[in-house]
Amino acid sequence: MFQLSFVICLQYSLMLPPKALLFPSSFSNHYNMSFVSFLIILILLFPTLADADCNPDEKDSLLSFATNFPNLNWSSTEDCCSWAGISCDDKRYRVIRLSIPDRALRGVIPSSLQNLTSLSFLNLSCNFLSGPIPDGLFSSFNNLHTIDLSYNRLSGHLPHTWPPTLQVLNLSSNHFNGTIQTTNLHSFQSMITLNISNNSFTGTIPPSVCSNSPSLVNLDFSLNHFTGNIPQGFGACSNLVVLSLGSNRLTGQIPTDISCALSLQHLLLQRNYLMGKIDGSITNLTNLRSLVLSDNMLSGSIPRNIGKLSLLEKLELDDNLLNGTLPLSLVNCTKLQLLIFIGMKFAEL
Repeated sequence: MFQLSFVICLQYSLMLPPKALLFPSSFSNHYNMSFVSFLIILILLFPTLADADCNPDEKDSLLSFATNFPNLNWSSTEDCCSWAGISCDDKRYRVIRLSIPDRALRGVIPSSLQNLTSLSFLNLSCNFLSGPIPDGLFSSFNNLHTIDLSYNRLSGHLPHTWPPTLQVLNLSSNHFNGTIQTTNLHSFQSMITLNISNNSFTGTIPPSVCSNSPSLVNLDFSLNHFTGNIPQGFGACSNLVVLSLGSNRLTGQIPTDISCALSLQHLLLQRNYLMGKIDGSITNLTNLRSLVLSDNMLSGSIPRNIGKLSLLEKLELDDNLLNGTLPLSLVNCTKLQLLIFIGMKFAEL
């Protein structure tokens, strides 16, 4: 369009009727020739947007990436910004998004991915990728805020180095294993959503999750093999909305400082080996929509002021060792849609 506009202007100027000369003809001819030359130079130096192409180094990296996955059908003769799953910046030069979920990709993650240093969004979920995440794969990224590698067959330990800008990390439904060390969390200062559910992680849950990620909103460690107590410290997650630690091998009591996470809406601790009483302080979580504590070894009675949780939609306490009476204050929980107390005997309503 840029080139065409110059050509039209040039043609239009040549078709205009002659005007009275204000300067000698020799000066006018010289001026016209200089102007035409200037236009030609501009046309040569500034190609049209239609002819522009993405960064050649990034294009080579993407083509190298695609050699492992022929079904991507990326053509070397086309601008890589036009390839399926690729998005570029406003100048159509740097690749900022790579989103190719559910494309039946098989094999390991190619290390050539690390050359896309302007990437801000990466989604390779719902494929058949396998093997570990290559060492240092994400060390060169300074703008990457979302990584979704869920529903693959990736394995190995959780890498220690992640982009400091990372806000969403979804590694769920893979074959990752090993322990989660404090050093794994050092790069998670900006983390909002951390989902490592449905893997084979072992060991204890680090107590520094919230101190390393103070902006955390969603935390899902469910369906792993974590052991030990639920650590103190989750009360420091002032923005935490979802805490899902179900289907592990956690023991001990529910830490009372969880009641300080006042933004919490979903507390999911089912299918563990938790014991002791349900502390009354849990009713301070007045934003709770889901309280799921089923399939544990909790004992004692339900807190009498459970009705303070008036926004509750789901309350599951079945398959524990609870006893006592059904608190009358439950009538205040008018939004309840699912209430499960299987295995309890109540003396009164």
